[in-house]
Amino acid sequence: MPTEMLLRKLLARFAFVVVALLTVLAPAQIASAHAILLTSEPAPSAVLDQSPTEIALFFNEFVDTVFGQIRILNSAGNVVQTVKPIRDASSQSIVRAPILLLEPGTYVVIWRVASVDSHPIQGSFTFQIGNASTVVSAISNGQVLERHGLARLFDVIRWVTYLGVVSLIGGIGLLQAVRTDRLSPRSTLALIGGWAFAALGTLEGLIAYGPHISGYKIYKAVDLSLLSETLTTQYGKMQLARLVLLGIIGALIAVIQFRGTWWWKFGAWVSLVGVTLTLSLAGHPVVTNPVALSVGLDMLHVLAVSLWVGPLLIIVYDRNMWLATDESTSAPSLQWFSRTAGFAVPVIVLTGTLQAWLMLDGFGQILDSRYGRTLIVKVCLVIVLIALGAVSRVAMQRKQSGSLRQSMGIEVLFGLIILALTSTLVAMPPKGEIEPAPLSSTIFQGQMIVELSLTSARVGQSEVHILVAMADGSLIQVDSATARMSMPSREIPNGPIALQETRPNHFSGVTEFAYAGEWVVEILVKQTASSTTLFKIAVEIKK
Repeated sequence: MPTEMLLRKLLARFAFVVVALLTVLAPAQIASAHAILLTSEPAPSAVLDQSPTEIALFFNEFVDTVFGQIRILNSAGNVVQTVKPIRDASSQSIVRAPILLLEPGTYVVIWRVASVDSHPIQGSFTFQIGNASTVVSAISNGQVLERHGLARLFDVIRWVTYLGVVSLIGGIGLLQAVRTDRLSPRSTLALIGGWAFAALGTLEGLIAYGPHISGYKIYKAVDLSLLSETLTTQYGKMQLARLVLLGIIGALIAVIQFRGTWWWKFGAWVSLVGVTLTLSLAGHPVVTNPVALSVGLDMLHVLAVSLWVGPLLIIVYDRNMWLATDESTSAPSLQWFSRTAGFAVPVIVLTGTLQAWLMLDGFGQILDSRYGRTLIVKVCLVIVLIALGAVSRVAMQRKQSGSLRQSMGIEVLFGLIILALTSTLVAMPPKGEIEPAPLSSTIFQGQMIVELSLTSARVGQSEVHILVAMADGSLIQVDSATARMSMPSREIPNGPIALQETRPNHFSGVTEFAYAGEWVVEILVKQTASSTTLFKIAVEIKK
């Protein structure tokens, strides 16, 4: 069958299956990759008169609490309560956890849930009960930054899975297009090996997901008691679906001598497209707006990479693939691979560029996140791989078998490295972990100063802290303090910031920054009935 006809049939089937399966499986929500904590109750740095009855977390998108956990630590770093959060009945982006009575003191809340794209997210904040304040920043940072063995293990699991899927798709494409009456033992072994890698990686991911999201150490990775809960998550459902599809593909491999029949082709390619769909629905595409476009681009990208790198692995491994029926021509496998790579490379570049644009909201801040910097490294390696492919094409045209084997061998090495980078990119938030970005500034006015602190200098809710003192640091008598803010660039007039005096000369409140840009904060300190001092400062609020 001519290559063009085969490609048209594959694309037609691909479009049909994508539309059908997306309708059934794609999540309804639209979000941005990796959930971000917007605020909490108690609010960060809150000073309370009495113990709260619950911890509430408010995220910017849906989160999964199947393996969620909230720990409360005292000022000595000891865990005083551990509770399991549940999603609020009114919104899946709100998490609540009832807690027991706490004694006066300073506490650190360490929370951990899963983002919709199946990755663990965690963070911390502090609050205080009563007036006895204690510095606990070291405890908070140490707890949140602690890594566990399964973070790296999951990178390996993803690499094994991707390598298996790429080898499987590319191998079936090559062995179906270049048919012989009987497959060589090496080609058969390569195909079975790809299937085994895909199945093993998927099974490992299914078993290790619960301990990974729960933050357990590596020795708990075989805790099968968490498996039933994993199957209730989006990630678990996709792993299970992939295992079923791989079972169908395994049965077809067992009767690969029928690969020329229509039913074998249909079953194999529908199953393989389904496998790529399970990869997309368990990663970043499901939380990238618009979801349907992102999932479709990701699937096309995976299929194109597989039809380029997968056949390359088999051709380098199996010497029989180098044999030509005529000394004046190249081997059929090399001819097919050359034509397919010429089609796949532009698709890879186009889909990869569009997907990165969607995930990063453009390329203006690509260097601001670890994801963006790693993506640049991957792009550079892909450019090298394309250059090596051009060298291989020239060597094939000139019948330079020695140079061809060498360049294709190096291509395989770069392909494996790129797959390894891809497995780490899947676990990274495209826009970086957004920190609270606190702001602190001192405003002078004569012999008086005001220390202004914002727990977050980003769009959204922020807690405001104001301390009034003399320039030498001594406290003065203050009758009251009020605050207001405006945004001249958007013609937003002054609006009040409700403040309460939590300690002598210390005022706190909560406000909402609706837009990014420069805001003007004004603080009026009233010492006596006839003496009021105005403090004014411009603050930069980020997205």
